[in-house]
Amino acid sequence: MDQPAPGKMFAPAPTGKPEQRTCELCGKPFLVIAQEQDFYIKKDLPWPVHCPECRQKRRLSLRNERKLYRRKCNKCQKEIVSTYSPQSKYMVYCQECFWQHLG
Repeated sequence: MDQPAPGKMFAPAPTGKPEQRTCELCGKPFLVIAQEQDFYIKKDLPWPVHCPECRQKRRLSLRNERKLYRRKCNKCQKEIVSTYSPQSKYMVYCQECFWQHLG
């Protein structure tokens, strides 16, 4: 029998029944349902070793989430929401002041 590639496991033929696995990160049991089994076999992908929650956490950690801050427009002092923290050195303007500055 052939040896699996590093990091891959041979997948059993799908039985139409969910396969129970244990997450390598949190230890929680999770199911790989028949549709997932078909997908992994069709795409020649390794079986998941992490539960759906841990996989979701990993995907979210790779995203570049923006943090929003309340701060004041540097021109009119109107309260605005910005991606720049109040401690940052950048000048921020409300929409009205920004368009006045450009025009």
